[in-house]
Amino acid sequence: MGYRLEGDESFPEGVKRIAREQLDQALAQLMEAEDRDEAVHEARKHFKKIRAVLRLVRDEIGEDVYKPENVCYRDAGRRLAAVRDSFVQVETLEAVTARFAETLAPGAFEGLREALVRRHAEIKQRVLEEEQAADEVAATLKEARGRVADWPVEHDDVSAFDDGLRRVYKRGRNRLADARDEPTVDTLHEWRKRVKYLWYHTRILQPIWSDPLAELADEIHDLANTLGDVHDLAVLRTTVAEEPDLCEDEHGMQHLIGLIDRRRAALQAAAWPLGERMYVEPPDAFVARIAAYWEIWRRERAREEDRVC
Repeated sequence: MGYRLEGDESFPEGVKRIAREQLDQALAQLMEAEDRDEAVHEARKHFKKIRAVLRLVRDEIGEDVYKPENVCYRDAGRRLAAVRDSFVQVETLEAVTARFAETLAPGAFEGLREALVRRHAEIKQRVLEEEQAADEVAATLKEARGRVADWPVEHDDVSAFDDGLRRVYKRGRNRLADARDEPTVDTLHEWRKRVKYLWYHTRILQPIWSDPLAELADEIHDLANTLGDVHDLAVLRTTVAEEPDLCEDEHGMQHLIGLIDRRRAALQAAAWPLGERMYVEPPDAFVARIAAYWEIWRRERAREEDRVC
């Protein structure tokens, strides 16, 4: 049905339905998809969506349920992370060379690209074939699916999610401040993770005021993607700097690092105003606004049901 609440289901029903759908889709990717790189990428996105659901209802289900469930999906993602990370380095290099194509000679950094492709193939072989990580993760997910029905999500009102939403929004706001004060790879990456959780939460709650929250979700997604590109560039930069043998020559390596730094600076500059607009409200005000939308939505649904009856 989609990663969003539906008008004909209660909040507990919706949350559990969303989690089960994400699990089913992750399992389908890991067990059936022919493109293994795409399968790993999609499965890991589904894990993150489930972790976002858990964060939304964290206070409702309690730490005894939240912590082991969160660890389950976190560890599932980590088992496959090396495959995705090595593939992203190839994509990131291609994006950099495409961005600055007019200033580069034909075939620039092709040797580095070939080295990264070989590394990715070796990692994929080791993780998916030798270690059989995808099969083991799939077995874990099948067990986890059976536990969703027992998640103690009971309240069908704002109290089921307001604390979780407030925590995610507040942490994102704080991580923005941290990144502003000290824009390191780590602070920017931590901010990005909180932005993505807010994006997922906004998508889940979108039906309570469809068009405005859809627009907000798109803006948050743009910010998350911008910060994701910043991080991917930083990882590629570290790889090139720490493993100079991957590059054809010292001059080529330094030139690439300069291009990476130039692109990262532009993306960071774009991220600041997006983030400031996103987190302009204090956490209590943001949650109060969403809660008000929820109450209006519920009243509208009740009136519609009365008219049908």
